[in-house]
Amino acid sequence: MSDEVKLVGKVGPQLKARRQALRLSLAQVELDTKIRGKFLTALESGNYDKLPHDIYSRGFVQQYAGYLGLNGSEVATAYVAERGGLEAGDTKRPTLERQRRLVFTGPILAAFAAIVVVSAIASYLVYQFSALAAPPHLVVTSPAADTTVTGSVIEVVGHTTPGADITINNSPILSDTDGSFSEKVALGDGLNTIRVSSKSKLGKSSTVVRNVLAHLPEVQGATASVPTAPFNGVAASISVSATTSVVVAVDGKEAFRQTVLPGWSQLFTGAQSVVITTGNAGATNVVITNSVVANKKFTPLGGQGEIRRNQEFDSTTTFQ
Repeated sequence: MSDEVKLVGKVGPQLKARRQALRLSLAQVELDTKIRGKFLTALESGNYDKLPHDIYSRGFVQQYAGYLGLNGSEVATAYVAERGGLEAGDTKRPTLERQRRLVFTGPILAAFAAIVVVSAIASYLVYQFSALAAPPHLVVTSPAADTTVTGSVIEVVGHTTPGADITINNSPILSDTDGSFSEKVALGDGLNTIRVSSKSKLGKSSTVVRNVLAHLPEVQGATASVPTAPFNGVAASISVSATTSVVVAVDGKEAFRQTVLPGWSQLFTGAQSVVITTGNAGATNVVITNSVVANKKFTPLGGQGEIRRNQEFDSTTTFQ
């Protein structure tokens, strides 16, 4: 967002109004900013008691405001004032007052205070460096090792060191500020290998592998075919050749959001439109039938590794 805009009124509702004015969906904001959708919803509705009362909430308020073209620092300050309390980590004023009183009592106490401060900073830096230098902590609580399921979807749940980047089969997913994560993964019939990796800011990584044997109904494969002739509506058959995140909205409502594995395919049908967002357009294939054309193929949808957002297919488009 380029032009800076002043925020007037309550922070949450004004952020929502600004987002709507820019015609941005919460799903798109979540993908772009990596801020969990539940936190965005709570912030915009003014339900601050559902947000973490610490430095993380101020940080993502500032990030979200900046993303919307607002002054992130000013909005974050207004948010803290509106919430009624200092965020964790914003406690410098009492510390400075104590140091000033110690200086006034004499050079010995001032020197002692300086030693305490320097020691605390040194200890903190040593702790932070040790934490960053080590591979991130990673635990996958679900699924268990060598799991067998009946169905096409499984939820991967776990937690890692806060701030680490999480991927499932090299496709990025979102995590909460405390390091917890939960992601639905689409399965293919047979053995599926799910590789969960956590990477620190210094490039250290930890990996957990889960093998999941999935039994899918034989009729499921047939549901991914679009109608062979034009009809009154729009149908989109989506398939992938590599692990990627896929979000689909049908007639303006989100219908699907998962990380899918190679070989996954599914049919989506709407009266007016199907809108697709994919983390890897080069591995995403789409076949469209609407009221004008039948079996129009976009294979692939875009370039390898390209993030394609809000690719819309409506019921009356004539594709070139």
